[in-house]
Amino acid sequence: MSDSGSSAESSSCPIVDFDALYRDRTPDAPIPWDAKAPKAAVVNWHTQGLVHGDVLDIGCGLGDNAIYLAQQGYSITALDISPTALVTAEHRAAEAGVNVTFVVGDATSLDGYTDAFDTVIDHSMFHCLNDNDKRSYAGAVHRATRDGATLLLSCFSDANPPDARRQLPGVTETVLRETLGAGGWDIVALEPSVWRSDEDGSQIEMAFWHLRAQRRN
Repeated sequence: MSDSGSSAESSSCPIVDFDALYRDRTPDAPIPWDAKAPKAAVVNWHTQGLVHGDVLDIGCGLGDNAIYLAQQGYSITALDISPTALVTAEHRAAEAGVNVTFVVGDATSLDGYTDAFDTVIDHSMFHCLNDNDKRSYAGAVHRATRDGATLLLSCFSDANPPDARRQLPGVTETVLRETLGAGGWDIVALEPSVWRSDEDGSQIEMAFWHLRAQRRN
C-alpha cells in the first residue's frame, strides 16, 4: 500500500511488505497475530446471528476466521494480498476438512466481484490502509455486495497510546463514519473494545472498534 500522506486524520499502518513478513517467519519469530484460532469478534458476530448468506473474509491472513465460518456452514471466499499467507491458509482449511475459496487480491479494488456477497468480514485489515485506500475500499466492498449486505469490521482505534515499538495505527470514529458513509454504508453499531493479552511476561492492552454497517441500496 502507498503512504497515507499528511492528513490530520491519517491512521494508516507503516508501510509493510506483508508477503515478506509471512515468508520470513520462523519458530523464533512467529507472526504476532497468529493465534491459530478465530478471533473473538468473529465468533461473536456468528453467535449473534450477524453473518448471513455468501461471505467474503477480506484480509484473511492465515485463514482461521474463514475456516471457523466455513465450519459453521457458510460459503466463504477469503481474500488476502499475500500469496504466502494463503498457502498456509489452504493447508489449515484442508486439515480442518472445510472448503474455503482463497484468493490473492487487493481489498481496495476487489476486481472481478460485483453483487457477489451478503456479508463482509474484516478483522484488522482496514486500519492498514491509507486514507485514499480506505475510500477505495468502501466503494469496492459496496460494489462487491448485494442489496441488504452487512459489513462487520474490527480495527485498531485511536484510543491506543503512542507506542514506537508496535506503531499501532489508530482509526478515529470520524474516519469510520465519513469514509464508510461516503462509500454507501450506514453504520448501525459502533462499539469500543479492549483486547488484553500477556506478552513477554507483561500484560498488553489494545483498543479496537467493532463496527456493523448495512449496505445503502
